[in-house]
Amino acid sequence: MIILSMNWIKPLTIVEFVFIGIFLLVYATYFIRLYLVARRLGTTARSVIIKFIIRGIYLGLCILGLLGPSFGVNEIEAQATGKDIFLVFDLSRSMDAIDIEPSRLEKTKFEITKNLDLLKSDRVGLIVFSSDAYTHTPLTFDRDAIKLFIQKLNTNLFLQNGTDLNAAFSLILKKFQSSHTLNSRKSKVIVLISDGEDFGKIDPTVIFELKKNKINLLTLGVGTPQGGLIRDGLEFKKDKEGKEVISKLNTAYLINLTKSLNGKYFQLTNQVNGVSDLLKEADKVESNWVDTRKMTVANNKYYYFVILALILMIIDILFTVRTIKI
Repeated sequence: MIILSMNWIKPLTIVEFVFIGIFLLVYATYFIRLYLVARRLGTTARSVIIKFIIRGIYLGLCILGLLGPSFGVNEIEAQATGKDIFLVFDLSRSMDAIDIEPSRLEKTKFEITKNLDLLKSDRVGLIVFSSDAYTHTPLTFDRDAIKLFIQKLNTNLFLQNGTDLNAAFSLILKKFQSSHTLNSRKSKVIVLISDGEDFGKIDPTVIFELKKNKINLLTLGVGTPQGGLIRDGLEFKKDKEGKEVISKLNTAYLINLTKSLNGKYFQLTNQVNGVSDLLKEADKVESNWVDTRKMTVANNKYYYFVILALILMIIDILFTVRTIKI
């Protein structure tokens, strides 16, 4: 039989059995009532069986339609697109400056975590740098894991203080270039998060390689031009002469660096919050084609059953069956 050879998206559950049971119970009560009335009047109620058969059939057809019957298959092509995003955190001691409350790093962590889901289906990884750089979290689709690792970031992860962006960019290039062939087709995005202080000169070779590999740069400048003191335990960081150090956002440096890679610059202060705009911009970066695969899908034929059920419903409404002759 055709019905037995079909595939079903859903199995019969207790819900379907309950509806069938209710229908049979209600209709049995209705049939018995008509039968008793007909006996008292000396007529027959046999013709009501026609209605029962019609209604039973279209109820059954509706239930079969809900179960998602399918037969036959179609072959379709599914294209996979992809984009890899590295969040690159500056963890030099200047990120502990308090010109942004409670500090530059803490404010950034809070805003990035809150808005991270704007990146949708992209793979995200974490790279941290100061005097050196390392991969804190490999590229992953697991947003909860990324959020957890972001929350645990602090400037004490590096023993030596300093800011070497060359180390971070070189590591990023190494990570992207060592990817498998399929992954290398993906769009690549760097989200640099820093105050731009004490970067020094960027190696021109690194900039050239970033451009060559079509790596997109988005920069978040964290801090204020007026600057702020750097928290150091219960006190503030001091220089060799015993004066409190004031760290200032180096906006010009970050903007020039971003322009050299045709990127976009955003800022985070107590008054300006460009984090959501930055992540939306990262999400807008076009995802490249990665792979095309052929998939076999079953043809859902539920509408055959539904259309037939509707036809029987119309017949049931238009044609009445006389059960009592007067």
